[in-house]
Amino acid sequence: MAIGFTFPLEKTSESLGYFKTTSTDVDAVEQNMKSILLTNWGERVMHYYFGCNFKEFLFENTNPEELKSKVAERVASQVQLWLPFVSIKVLNVLLTEDDSSIPENAFSVKIDFVLTSKPDMKSRSVSVLALAPQ
Repeated sequence: MAIGFTFPLEKTSESLGYFKTTSTDVDAVEQNMKSILLTNWGERVMHYYFGCNFKEFLFENTNPEELKSKVAERVASQVQLWLPFVSIKVLNVLLTEDDSSIPENAFSVKIDFVLTSKPDMKSRSVSVLALAPQ
């Protein structure tokens, strides 16, 4: 049974519908988490403040530790607001200084999470790379 869509949307011949879907609650939450992380404010109809609005931070003139802290606070607050049934176990924000594979004017966010309704589950990870617009 389909619970939600995978992102980015992909055509599939495997499921009953046209787009590829998730089949477990944890997979659906993982896709929802990616959606929150990659959405900028104003992109979601009727929910202007949905998402982490990472573009706000990409060219911010601040020290690296302050930037990491601001991004982590935004992620935690958005996940708490939109996915209150998710518990974040680990939240890492990495910059170019931390990992040479991350381009300039970009950062990486990695979240390990569990569902509060399944506290014994093995944590799942979501990683995204926030890039400056080209």
